[in-house]
Amino acid sequence: MAEQLKGSITGKLGPEAEESIFRGEMPPKNPIKRAQWVKEVITRLDGFADEVTCAEIMHGNGVNCANHNVSVVKAAIKRRDKYDSLEAFIDAEIKKPQKGTSLERDGEDLILSYLPSKYSHPMRCFCGLVKSLPEDETLSPTYCLCSVGFVQTWWSAVIGKSVKVQLLESALTGSDKCRFRIKY
Repeated sequence: MAEQLKGSITGKLGPEAEESIFRGEMPPKNPIKRAQWVKEVITRLDGFADEVTCAEIMHGNGVNCANHNVSVVKAAIKRRDKYDSLEAFIDAEIKKPQKGTSLERDGEDLILSYLPSKYSHPMRCFCGLVKSLPEDETLSPTYCLCSVGFVQTWWSAVIGKSVKVQLLESALTGSDKCRFRIKY
């Protein structure tokens, strides 16, 4: 995952940015130190690039992550295929959400919540790079745009058309959950 993040940043900003942002460091093996290392990397990214470029990088990283975790997306499509309509699938997901999530309707939109602190093994985030970030620390919301790309890829595949996703709140920035608005 760290190599994927590095590739996303380097691919968009080039080798000089890579050196400035990563400083030749590799992520520590210790999960807490690794999360803190990512926090520092994202802080440097925020200082190096404008907001739009940072968003493009992290969104693209999330798309890559979803495409790398294709089994998760395929499992969702398989669940979706059990229902006669998209609305029936969504109703089923609302009634019995996937572990560590909740789903609700908000008018024409869906609100998806990630509940990492309520998961069977409580954590700050489902992402392996930052799941062990200490409770008293926060991370730039830039990092959470990766999840926007993941959620968008996942739901677009399930629905069968492009969706728009907006980050509403994040467990890494101080909330107890991550919430996304999905427009489909």
